[in-house]
Amino acid sequence: MAEQEASTTPGPGRARPRGWPRWAPYAAVAWSLVYAAIGAYWAATGHGFPYAPGNMDPEVGPVVGKLGPGAAWAAVLLAGAPAALVGTAMLRGVRTGRRPLIAAGALLAVMLLLLMTDVGLLQLVGYAPYGVFGLLTGAEIGHAYLDSLLRWSTANQVLCLLGGFLWAAATIGYARRAGGACLSCGRRGSGGGWNGRRSAARWGRFAVYTAMAVPLFYALTRFAWALGIPLGISEGLLRRGQETGMWTSGAFLAAFGVVGAVLTLGLVQRWGEVFPRWMVGLAEKRVPIALAVVPASFVSVLMTVGGIAMWSGYAQMVSGSVTGSGGGMGVIGAAPTALFPVWGMALAAAALAYYYRRRGACPDCGRKEELPE
Repeated sequence: MAEQEASTTPGPGRARPRGWPRWAPYAAVAWSLVYAAIGAYWAATGHGFPYAPGNMDPEVGPVVGKLGPGAAWAAVLLAGAPAALVGTAMLRGVRTGRRPLIAAGALLAVMLLLLMTDVGLLQLVGYAPYGVFGLLTGAEIGHAYLDSLLRWSTANQVLCLLGGFLWAAATIGYARRAGGACLSCGRRGSGGGWNGRRSAARWGRFAVYTAMAVPLFYALTRFAWALGIPLGISEGLLRRGQETGMWTSGAFLAAFGVVGAVLTLGLVQRWGEVFPRWMVGLAEKRVPIALAVVPASFVSVLMTVGGIAMWSGYAQMVSGSVTGSGGGMGVIGAAPTALFPVWGMALAAAALAYYYRRRGACPDCGRKEELPE
């Protein structure tokens, strides 16, 4: 009975939580109002609509754009004023219709994060060092990278990515409030469960190893091609890729993936919790949880979005652009990119497990997980 009362009685700071649970709902509503104004501008002027056939790549563009202008406009409309109304109801703490509101917020976040962005964001992040190096040396790749970075369609996708994260945070906050949990930590009581430290350590380790396997598999194929080994591709495709320099850039991305795999391993290693001794100025200090969770969450979304684009025609477009016929790519060659959604979801799960494993007592409600002796 005491535990039940503790789980429903507001603790210290429950009404005014710290950090993102406090400002995320207001930011999400403000975002939707701004996006509604942008959508109204597109409709009134007929200019700038990023999902118009002439403003997006039909092969690798956002999913909502591939469904046609009607679906794209519906998505823009829903993300604007209707979403702001949903957010206002959440801020008021409406309990009637709690589940539909949570479902609406979750679907909105998914739509913004996965359906209104495309593989271009993943390419921009992956090629960032390569593009900066090109700009510094005056290479053509540098100017192409800068041109892609400054496009309005890119800015719109970054805006949708921001909105998706804000709506995810706002929905989590509302679900906690409506469910009688602490707004800051989400706990309803002490104890373990699937998100307890011991349980999170088990399934988090599996998620980490899965999130490492895909980039290493990707790196294996790309390094092989760079070395002249036709692993999973035809000899003709290998030669044409060598002539165009495609495998050089592929090897660069492969190296980037290996670095990401090593950093992912830190989610289950001590050096992912405490800075190593060789890091001057940070040695033996605790690694901030956000330093690991925020980048991992961001990359997980990009990988999932990139994988969706691969599934919807990107791999065929790349193969066809090299061979002129769309052939030459075997199952082993195409499999790593097809597994990008697995990479993204596993990385998200690994980051979540890392958070559950490392969080301590809540500064607002004072709850903490009581581990059995």
